[in-house]
Amino acid sequence: MDLTASQEDYLEAILGLIGRMGTARVRDIAEQMGVAKSSVTVALRGLAKRTLVNYKPYELVTLTRDGRAMAERIRHRHKELSGFFMEVLDVDQETAEANACRIEHAVGDGVMRRLSCFVAFMGESSVPAKELPRAFREYCAQHRQGSDCEGCRVGAKPRSGDEGQGENNDISTTLAGLRPGEKAKIVRVGGPAAANRRLMEMGLTRGAAVAVVRVAPLGDPVEVLVRGYNLSLRKAEAKAVEVERIS
Repeated sequence: MDLTASQEDYLEAILGLIGRMGTARVRDIAEQMGVAKSSVTVALRGLAKRTLVNYKPYELVTLTRDGRAMAERIRHRHKELSGFFMEVLDVDQETAEANACRIEHAVGDGVMRRLSCFVAFMGESSVPAKELPRAFREYCAQHRQGSDCEGCRVGAKPRSGDEGQGENNDISTTLAGLRPGEKAKIVRVGGPAAANRRLMEMGLTRGAAVAVVRVAPLGDPVEVLVRGYNLSLRKAEAKAVEVERIS
């Protein structure tokens, strides 16, 4: 069902109001959307004709089954996009929300599935940046659930330079993969944005030299020497710091 961006915004607003307040009234919708009540009335009539909302003058507005499904789909797209902007691109929340509102109406379902898969992949990945395209294709092939993503290259012939990648990359690992006494240079600090900033504030920044002092019997915590002082990291934090071993 093709809807305008404005109609999708109304459905999302109604779903949000019902979730927060238990009801959705014309004046509340108008206040949230920043429009006149007369504009809301016109929009609701159009949505009612499409059997997406139940609307009668002076009564509460509710979503039909199709309307709720559509609204939840829109909200999910918004959440995925804003999360990508904040967690992967490290964009502030206000900017992320504003851009998600604009993009959620235009991006295709296949691209959204691809983006969702990429966000999950980045949260788990510890591969060097130059290996990300190949590693992501492999990850997505393992995790996609019976549906192809738009533009997906899974199964395609590897690009020139892809063959054999990863076979001679024993110098690349994470802090969690180093043994006591090994030294390395930090290549990238990954993970969620908030955790990323915390690690960088502790001195774990790109290009910094680091040495593993000791590792607990179960691998947690990991004690490292960086910028002249010892730092104790949880194993999950150590896995988020990608490094290259120094001979």
